[in-house]
Amino acid sequence: MTDSVATTSQNQPFFGIQRVYLKGQSLELPLGAKVFLEAGAPAMNLNLQVESAGLAEGIFEVSIRATLTAELNGKVLFLLECDQSGIFEIRNVDQAQLADILEIAAPAMLAPYLRAQLADTLTRATLPMFYMPEINWPALAQQRRAEIAASQEQKPALVH
Repeated sequence: MTDSVATTSQNQPFFGIQRVYLKGQSLELPLGAKVFLEAGAPAMNLNLQVESAGLAEGIFEVSIRATLTAELNGKVLFLLECDQSGIFEIRNVDQAQLADILEIAAPAMLAPYLRAQLADTLTRATLPMFYMPEINWPALAQQRRAEIAASQEQKPALVH
């Protein structure tokens, strides 16, 4: 009886987080200390990219790269890049489910850590605050998939 339970549970879909970590971060102040003399609220632009890679059988790394740029009066006040990553175990799922987990579920789990890292870095650097908004991960994944499909359609066909 124990063997059949173990076999059944081994074949069940599984998704779990193993570790969350800061893979990389950089902060640039092109104006140096002059950034603190600028008056006014800067325009903030956030760009997000999700990447994933297989590390071992059933083990994946997922990273969200956030690039936050603050501009005021045509000048870049700061550029903050942050790669928030996680290691996930994913087993017994089909390719469509795997894509959804890597592009939607895993980034959604990493987003609160990224949000905290961005806020903490800006606070410690005494720069204007930015609160990362909630992200519609399914819509972002759908947009990315559409962009990939469009770029593949634009490639010329090979002539034999």
